[in-house]
Amino acid sequence: MEAIQSELIGKIYEAAIFKDRWREVVAAIGRYCDFWGGALTWEAGGERKWMVTATLLELLEEFMAEGWAAKNVRLERANREGQFSFVRDADLFTMEERRTMPIYREFLTPRGLGCATSTLIAGPENTSMSLIFEQKLAKGSISDEAIRFLDSLRPHIARSLVLATELDQQKADLLTAGLSAIGAPAAIVQDNGCVLSANPLFTTALRRVSIRARDRIFLHDESANRLLLDALANIASDQIKSIPLPATEDEQACIVHVIPLCGNALDFAPRGTAIVLIAQPAAAQANDLRILKGLYDLTRSEARIAIEIQSGMALPEVARRLGISYETARSVAKAIYAKTGSSGQSDLVRRLSVVARYTLPSSPQDPPRG
Repeated sequence: MEAIQSELIGKIYEAAIFKDRWREVVAAIGRYCDFWGGALTWEAGGERKWMVTATLLELLEEFMAEGWAAKNVRLERANREGQFSFVRDADLFTMEERRTMPIYREFLTPRGLGCATSTLIAGPENTSMSLIFEQKLAKGSISDEAIRFLDSLRPHIARSLVLATELDQQKADLLTAGLSAIGAPAAIVQDNGCVLSANPLFTTALRRVSIRARDRIFLHDESANRLLLDALANIASDQIKSIPLPATEDEQACIVHVIPLCGNALDFAPRGTAIVLIAQPAAAQANDLRILKGLYDLTRSEARIAIEIQSGMALPEVARRLGISYETARSVAKAIYAKTGSSGQSDLVRRLSVVARYTLPSSPQDPPRG
C-alpha cells in the first residue's frame, strides 16, 4: 500500500504543473479503491469546470443536458460537510432522503448509482476543488478503509491545488506584464467578468474601467459595459469583439478589445477566458470602411451607413445618397447601434470618433466612399 500511495502522491504533485494529468490521477485513485469512476470540479471566481474519468463521460453529458448541474443539492451538501475529510452519501442523507430526493430518484438510482464519496478542498484566490468518486449501488457502501486511504491523500491534493493556483497566477501576471511593457493596458478576465490579473496601466492609468466587488470588471459607460459582459459570456475562439468608448471631459475616446484566450495562449492563463485590452489610437486619419468592419463586426452595408452617419448626415439623406429606402437605412442603423452600444445617431458619432485615429495603408481594392 505504501508504494501505491507514494506513486499516487507523485502524480498529484505533477498535476499541479500539468493540469491535464488530473484525469489520470483521479482514475488511478479510483482503480486502486475499485470505484466505478471519478470526477473533479475546479471552481475559480464563481466558474465551475468538470473533469471526469472515461467511465463518467456519458453520465456527465446526461447530467448537464438534464439540468442537474444547476440543482445539484448532493454536491452542495457534500461540499459543506466535506471540508475536512471525505464524506459518503450515507453520511449526508438518510435512506428516506435518498429515496425521495429528485436527484437520486430521477437521475442516480435509475442508473444504479447513489453511492459516492467526495471532499471539498479550498485553495487561495477563491479557488476550490471537489473530488468525487462514484461506486455502483450493487457493491454496497464505501468502506471505512477506503475513506482512510482517501483522507491520507487529501493533504497532498490540497498542497497541489495551492501550488497550481500560484503557478497560474504567476503565468497570468507574466502575460499582462508583457503587454504593459509595450504600453498596452490589459487584464485577463473570465467569462463571468472576474479579473484574474491586470497590469498597472489597466488599473491606474485609465478612469474608464474599474474592478469592483468579487473582482468583477466594470466599464463606467453603461452601454459599453453591457456589450463587454455579453462578449465575455458568449466568447468565441475565432472572434475578437471591439467596443467603442466615447471621449469624456477627462479621457480621450478609446476602444476595448475582447481577445479570446485559446490554444497555446491558455498556457499563460489556464483559468482565463479572454484578454481585455484598451487601445487609445493617436494618429489622425479619415474613417476607413475596413476598420469599421473589422473592429465592430459590421457588414459592408452597415459600415457604409455608419460612415455616412459619422459624417453628420441624417438617415433620410443617407438613404438617398446610397440609393436605398429610408426603412432599410433605419433597420441597418438599429443593427449598428446594437453592435456598438450606441443609443442613437449622436451617440454613435461620439463612440466612433476613436476610429478616425486608426491608420491603415491605402489599398487599390478599397471601396469608393461616395
